[in-house]
Amino acid sequence: MSPKSDLTKVTPSKDLTDSQCHATFQRLQRRLAAFRNTAELHAAAESAFVNTRAAIATKDAFVEALNTWAEETQKNIWLACREPGGEQPEFDPLSDTSTVGLPPLLPQEHLAPLLHTVLLLHVTSNKEYSSRTRTFLFLVGPIDEEVVAATLKDPKQAIEEASKTTDAAKEEHARRSKVLRMVGVGVGAVAGGVLIGVTGGLAAPAVGAGVASVLGWLGVGGTAVGVLASGLAGSSVVCGALFGAYGSRKTAQVVGAYTREVRDLAIKPVHKPTETMAVRLCVTGWLETPEDVTAPWTVFGGDDTFALQWEVEALENLSSALVDLIKAQAMLYIKGAIIKQTILAALFSALSPMAWIKITKIIDNPWVQAKTLAVKTGKVLGTLLAQRVLGTRPITLVGYSLGSLVIFEALQHLASLPPSQTLGLVQDVFLFGSPLPVDRAQWAAVRRVAAGRVVNGYGSDDYVLAVLARVSGMNWGVAGLQPVEVQGVENVACDVDGHLKWRGLIGQCLVQCGAPGVDKAEVERQLARKAAEIEKQVNMTEEEADRAVKAGPGSDTSPVPV
Repeated sequence: MSPKSDLTKVTPSKDLTDSQCHATFQRLQRRLAAFRNTAELHAAAESAFVNTRAAIATKDAFVEALNTWAEETQKNIWLACREPGGEQPEFDPLSDTSTVGLPPLLPQEHLAPLLHTVLLLHVTSNKEYSSRTRTFLFLVGPIDEEVVAATLKDPKQAIEEASKTTDAAKEEHARRSKVLRMVGVGVGAVAGGVLIGVTGGLAAPAVGAGVASVLGWLGVGGTAVGVLASGLAGSSVVCGALFGAYGSRKTAQVVGAYTREVRDLAIKPVHKPTETMAVRLCVTGWLETPEDVTAPWTVFGGDDTFALQWEVEALENLSSALVDLIKAQAMLYIKGAIIKQTILAALFSALSPMAWIKITKIIDNPWVQAKTLAVKTGKVLGTLLAQRVLGTRPITLVGYSLGSLVIFEALQHLASLPPSQTLGLVQDVFLFGSPLPVDRAQWAAVRRVAAGRVVNGYGSDDYVLAVLARVSGMNWGVAGLQPVEVQGVENVACDVDGHLKWRGLIGQCLVQCGAPGVDKAEVERQLARKAAEIEKQVNMTEEEADRAVKAGPGSDTSPVPV
């Protein structure tokens, strides 16, 4: 049993006055309206870029789903604030968003339990945790999701712990003990991602009665008591949906159904899952060894983190081809000239047609094959995400190189689905070194689907990606080399001057982007080991750069010692 399972940590303080609750509701209501309006602007931008009837219809459907979410969220805030005004207000998309002149937010020790109540009301009512709700709540203030998760997993413990801290509990001790004995077999431990035990009959009402009684002792009243009591009584269903069924036969069947389209597909845990309230899925761009499916992502802690294994053989072939490519004389010439501060476009024009042909011969087949498989894998991943294969909890997507392409294609698939199905699915998106066009309509679609951040990490000196883009016919701008000019997309210039370096620098780039949950100690280990190893493999001194430039681009692309 978790020591954090305690109703006092997920209910507002009994000491809050009516005026404090009313002021808090006003401020959160206005911040909610501002948050909702920003999401609508992102959808409007996508519609404007595409400018078709279908795009307008998608925007309208998105706004309708967004308003439904905002209405429900406002209701939960109102309930958590003890129903100020006595009558639930209707949500108005045109409501005031200014907080000027309003009293400040509550101190953290009072604000956090109130936000926990909003979260608990949301999750128990919907049996899912919307990425919109999570993003909004974290914008308001820090919350402890472990407390909410512990309460959901073990409501009996939550009742017991709350009862210990209330004077009224002493007076009700005999009756409470009887209630808890009735709960007995109705509440059990979590096993395999699903809370075993609360299955209906006498057990669920007993839990509900126990929760309702304790909530009353804590000062919670009105509609919130009934909502929370019934929600916790059915917490087994909530947990089963929220945390998914990773490792179960059902998950294997869902993933296995798509192996006809993608020969090699699996979801691997980076660390042992602990059933957190949110989840992270990472996608590697190439594989030096099969361990690289998960190895780059050990820099993450906190939320459950998984990695997508896809087409291992093709990605290992690509890794070998990339190593051969950077050793080719033409590439050594480009690298040396960059060090001498020559413009990349001028370097490309200096390469002879024969040099381009031989560069293409080295990389074209492995790159094009892996890229084609990335597109197919992305569509399958989009389908799996829509089916909530990792649970009905917010998901953050992280990838580099072709891993970014997999994620991007998945997001394009999600963008094509009815917005009501995908509104609360994806939270943040971090893409690095992406072999993707800077097509504004496609990026705007991604921006609409994601509730939180969309980050494009690029390396303007990534000469290898520039060559790969040229070879594969990408005559438009490449996101991995330059900013994406779409409102709401964050562009972060990363100090990565060769495509192979993304593997060892991904942790450092995530820190630079301010990605949550990054273990800085693990990042330092990644830099000391993998980044240093890759740097030694691809680095070029000033003397070596001089020799490479003097040798010229040549027409022979066989590896040349330097």
